[in-house]
Amino acid sequence: MNIQNTPVLGGTAPRHATRTAQKLAGFALGWVNSIPRNLECKRYLDVGCGNGFITELVAPSFDEVVGIDMEEERLEDFRAHVNGKPNFQILLMSAAKIEFPNEFFPFITTFEVLEHVPELAASVREMVRVCTQGGSNRGLRTPSVVPL
Repeated sequence: MNIQNTPVLGGTAPRHATRTAQKLAGFALGWVNSIPRNLECKRYLDVGCGNGFITELVAPSFDEVVGIDMEEERLEDFRAHVNGKPNFQILLMSAAKIEFPNEFFPFITTFEVLEHVPELAASVREMVRVCTQGGSNRGLRTPSVVPL
C-alpha cells in the first residue's frame, strides 16, 4: 500500500489541547533568538495555522504575525480569537503560492502540515523563497515521513 504524498485534508487540534500547543510553540520559541537583530521589523509566518492556537503562543515575540491556511472555517475561529489585534494577518492562502515578496519573513513555522499539502515541493520552495537570508525556517514538524 503506497500512501506517500497523499494529502489528508482537515484537522486542527482543539484549543483545549494546550499541552500539544505549548510543546510545539516551545520548540519554535527556542529558535527566536536566531533571528538577525538588525531587522526593522520582526515578522512571523505560520504556514497551515489552522485555528491559530499554536501561532498565538509564538506571536508575542514578533511585531507582525501572519497565519495562512486553506480552511476558512479554521481561519474564522482564529480571527475571532485574536479579536482584531492589529499585528495579526490571518489569510486564506495556499502554501504553494505564498503571496508575499521574496525574503520577507525572518521566521517561519509549519506544524504538522506538510502531510496535508497536495503540492509539497512547491510549498517547500515557497517557504524558502519568502524566508529572509539568515532567517529561520525551523519550526517544521510533521508526524509523517515526507520525502523532500
